[in-house]
Amino acid sequence: MQSPLQVVTLLRPNTRKDLLAAAAVSSMVFTATPFLLSAIADQYDVSLGTASLISSFQLGGFVIASWTVGRFVDPSRRLLIISLLMAVAANAGSAAMPWFSGLLALRFLGGVALAVVAWLGWQEVFGDEDRMGDVAVVGPVVGIVGAPVASYLADQFGADAVFVALAIFAALPLIVRGPDRPMGAHAPRKADRSKPLPVARAILLALGALTLGGSAVFVFAAAVGVDEVGLDPWVVSLAFSGNAAVSIPAARYRGRRPLAGLWVLGTGTAALVLTSVTVAPVFLTALVLWGFAFWMGVPGIYKLLAERSANPSDRAGDAQSIMAAGRVFGPAVGAAFIEAGSLQALGIAVGALIGCASLALVYIEIRVPAHSPAPPTDGQAPEVS
Repeated sequence: MQSPLQVVTLLRPNTRKDLLAAAAVSSMVFTATPFLLSAIADQYDVSLGTASLISSFQLGGFVIASWTVGRFVDPSRRLLIISLLMAVAANAGSAAMPWFSGLLALRFLGGVALAVVAWLGWQEVFGDEDRMGDVAVVGPVVGIVGAPVASYLADQFGADAVFVALAIFAALPLIVRGPDRPMGAHAPRKADRSKPLPVARAILLALGALTLGGSAVFVFAAAVGVDEVGLDPWVVSLAFSGNAAVSIPAARYRGRRPLAGLWVLGTGTAALVLTSVTVAPVFLTALVLWGFAFWMGVPGIYKLLAERSANPSDRAGDAQSIMAAGRVFGPAVGAAFIEAGSLQALGIAVGALIGCASLALVYIEIRVPAHSPAPPTDGQAPEVS
């Protein structure tokens, strides 16, 4: 498992190294989650659908914290340290928890910690196309090695071993120092937060739909590959690594990303393939290309959101929270279809949902101009609604 320090070295970033190292922790937890479901189901003697609640609770904490953190606190190194210590405690506690209900509570706490970490990273760079790539690429870099390691630990030693590894991983960024300047030096103070413009709300809604649909399939991809396609867990984990590998050039790309909504339409197509095709090469190819399509599209959508917002930094937490909200309900939707034996119907529903959201984003990009705030009059700042 790569340490956050190694991730930072690979990136050669223009962004704070302590924030990137912490972002690696958040990415590793979400990378490991699909490989935990079967191990959790066996360990606690619950169904696969019930085991997926660990993802929903984890993301429930994430969405609540993402939505509120910027409204009550300002970015700081102290806040970063507290959130990392919470992540260590949540993961270590999960390894020792004998009750499934207690595990869900700890995953919720872990989600809160990860949300603060993600918010600290994205608010620092939101609207800066170059530095957004630094944060976006962390997840794919971590996923290359993280997916096989998580798969191996879960398969050979059970879920507890994965949680112990995550606790150790979460402690490592505590030794990474950032620059001397205050964290969030370019972010608005919490008292100055604005409400999103109507077009920004529409973009946020589309982001929520994309992640709801995507997570309804993606969180079960490992289990589907093993149970439905008949693949070895190690082979599936390598496909997840491939997913992460092809995501790196997509996330790191510095050029323009016109019509970003069309790229994420590819994730809807991949979801349809994963739930409908049991031919191993086709399944694996769809799983790999999902990552490229997602990371070619999402930074472009973030840019679209920033350009159509009066205060782009305010929308960083909103984007993270609405996407997390989609991921909260996505596994529950997927579990309902799977428990009913309707895997193909799940793919069709997800493909349609992502398709509608993608086309809505394309329409906004073509038809709605970027926001240009009106100049102040009589020494007063313009109102934002």
